[in-house]
Amino acid sequence: MNPWKSLPLIRLSLPFAGGVICALMQPGGQREMILWLAGGSAVLITGLALLLLKKNPPYRIRWIPGCIIFLLMVVSGGLTVFTYRANQHGIGGSQRIFPVEIREPPSHSANSVKLIAARYEPEMNSRALTRNGLVVLFLEKDSAALALRYGDWILVSSTMRALRHESNPYGFDPAGFYGRKGIESQGWVASSDWRLVPIQSSNPVKRTALGVRERLLDILKENHLNGDELAVASAILLGYTGDIGSDLRKGFAASGAMHILAVSGMHVGVIFLFIETMLAFLSRKKYGKPLKAILTIGLIWCYAMVTGLSPPVFRASLMISLIILGRNLKRKPDSLNVVAGALMILLMADPSLLLHTGFQFSFLAVFGILILYKPLVAAIPFNGWILKRLWGLMAVSLAAQITTFPMALYAFHQFPNYFLLTNLLVLPLTSLIIYTGIGVLALSPFQVISSLLAKLLSFIVLSLNVTVQWIEGLPGSVSGGWYLSWLDVFLLYGVIITIFCFLFFRRTAWLFSLMTLLIIWSTMGLINEYLRSERTKIVVFHCKGASQYAFIHGRKAVCLKDFRAACGPAYARDALSQLIRAEGVNSLQTAYLIPGDLPVDSARQMAGFFFRQGGFLQCTGWRVVVLSGRLPPGLSGGPDADLVILRGIPEVAVETIIRCFHPGKIIFDPTNSWAGIRRWKEEAETLGVSCYCVAEEGAFVMDLTGRN
Repeated sequence: MNPWKSLPLIRLSLPFAGGVICALMQPGGQREMILWLAGGSAVLITGLALLLLKKNPPYRIRWIPGCIIFLLMVVSGGLTVFTYRANQHGIGGSQRIFPVEIREPPSHSANSVKLIAARYEPEMNSRALTRNGLVVLFLEKDSAALALRYGDWILVSSTMRALRHESNPYGFDPAGFYGRKGIESQGWVASSDWRLVPIQSSNPVKRTALGVRERLLDILKENHLNGDELAVASAILLGYTGDIGSDLRKGFAASGAMHILAVSGMHVGVIFLFIETMLAFLSRKKYGKPLKAILTIGLIWCYAMVTGLSPPVFRASLMISLIILGRNLKRKPDSLNVVAGALMILLMADPSLLLHTGFQFSFLAVFGILILYKPLVAAIPFNGWILKRLWGLMAVSLAAQITTFPMALYAFHQFPNYFLLTNLLVLPLTSLIIYTGIGVLALSPFQVISSLLAKLLSFIVLSLNVTVQWIEGLPGSVSGGWYLSWLDVFLLYGVIITIFCFLFFRRTAWLFSLMTLLIIWSTMGLINEYLRSERTKIVVFHCKGASQYAFIHGRKAVCLKDFRAACGPAYARDALSQLIRAEGVNSLQTAYLIPGDLPVDSARQMAGFFFRQGGFLQCTGWRVVVLSGRLPPGLSGGPDADLVILRGIPEVAVETIIRCFHPGKIIFDPTNSWAGIRRWKEEAETLGVSCYCVAEEGAFVMDLTGRN
């Protein structure tokens, strides 16, 4: 029997998602590609129609319709992406004044209010507005900016700039993060450069739902929830994560409890059980079951809208709705089919969701639970109600972790070793938080009862936070330093699939496949180790107001930094440690930069490959000069330099630098003033010398492997 026959939506969603992936990898705006896909669709549809119209086709060609449908779904996925991109438009145009509609709830920082907004431009000879992509705006913080809400329209005056990629190697990539949301530009808006305009929101339903969420958040605050307790309760109950600080987020990530801060299927399931219990009396009434189904589905979707209708919530709400409908129609929909259907619906609406980490984790986790949970429970049978419940809870966590941990290693470069302990302790507390929070919100008209429940809620949330901090503090709570490539991720998933296929089907072919994948992976690891032993890199970090440089050769590294990078904010140290872990460096030596004139003292060798004599540096034959003041008097010529790094606003002209050192490139590090950088860039352009501004373009990385 064909196991795929009962899963038609799985068979359709896989090629559709494949087509989406292929199209997302292509640059946007390719009309030829759209025409090619449309033409291919026409040919495939014609071929399928001819085969279906032919009665009783020979058995040997019955595989052809399936192949045509498969290819048609791939093409449909590609067309969906190109249609979506065509509707997004670009960020083009130099117009400084334009209207925008706020498309996400604003987030607040110390000095600004961040808005994700849709930019519009007026059509020629018309009062209509044309959407021109999404932008991120940073408004100067004041009372008017704090009053802005989702769906508001404002007229802004701002110069938009393209989003920049990661400031430092292996760091946060703003262009990639926002680009996956269709955002390609950003702008700063002063208080006097914007005003509210009276235009109705394009999505009044979502605006109303988010307004309800704000009122519910106010109820929590009125009941004296504050600090971390308010931040965690708001995230678990209402999906609002704006108050979660970096330390709190880091603790939840290290303990493996990060998933409870994002409203997902677990939260929707708890809400469903609560509604089922509260409406149980309707099952005993005439026509009560259909009414109960309608009310349950309606309340589930109301909750989904209030929490922002994220992809995990949409998927869980759709699954529960179909299960309720099937139960009332005396039919049982297959859960895998329902998840596949939700996947296709979401990708049709917004194919770029496939690039979002949260979207990937949500569907990988639910597929893992649906496929692996029952085999895991059956593999270790327990007697006794308590043991069965505990093992069932652990099996759910284990199934979700098996299918998500390769992506977790790729995205977050770490793994929470005590995730099973975390879920055993945290999930019951999370359920209590949801039930108690519902009581606080529902009974808010009764101030005394609501206040007592709020104190209980605060205690439970405090217990949750203490538990998470305790697990984070355990020895070996996190395995870090995992930096995988996409090929590593695919091979790791291949290993997982072949292991389970061998355990389920007991065929030696799967064992041979597993050994082949392991051999390929091991060979890749050996090749990477060899390449690392031969590589040489120079990195000038982007640390605001600080100088920090790294010189890497093989598994050794030398870091030069100034006082601010060594003793200032942790950002510089974090950027360095992230690079060291990612590059597999096991020996690091540090030296310090001293402001002032270019010193010429005795040469010093470091790490066996790096020589330093004052501001003159040599890394495996590559010469670097660091200038942080005036050149020594009488210096009319020096050694030719491959790189010259200017730091601390040195009093030197580009013409003098060229005459003395004949550099291949001049680097301006982040300690220089904008006025000085502008002057140097103009001089360098006039003299035909290549230059690089770290403050504008991010960290400077030069790979010298094989160039000595």
